[in-house]
Amino acid sequence: MISHRGHCRCGGVVISVQAEPEISVYCHCDDCCRSSGAPVIASVGMLRNSIVWEAKESLGEFVKGTCTRTFCNQYGTPVAQEHESAPNHIFFYTAFMDDLENFPPTYHSFEGQQLNWLALSDDLERYETTKMIKVQA
Repeated sequence: MISHRGHCRCGGVVISVQAEPEISVYCHCDDCCRSSGAPVIASVGMLRNSIVWEAKESLGEFVKGTCTRTFCNQYGTPVAQEHESAPNHIFFYTAFMDDLENFPPTYHSFEGQQLNWLALSDDLERYETTKMIKVQA
């Protein structure tokens, strides 16, 4: 069976996922960059019903508009984001996942907001906003 795991620095937030990600993306939007403190983020979208929260005693959240971002209250580790436009998915920061090599991004979102000095030389698709995902029932 497919199994992936993710955890924060202190172990207060731990997940396991019994499925492959639906999405793996670089996001250049201002909100993602500011929430992570990085010039770009990478995230993996998992179906909500495939996620098991093994620990979440230090899980905090911040809501802005239609996006909820979760993080570890202990060390501030960014954990995930949830969007009203994709209610059946949770998008985990790739760096939160245990085996980062298993989640290479497959496209760029908000490519118009990519910083001029950030050179990412790849042949991945680029979207002005975000790639629409199929909503799973």
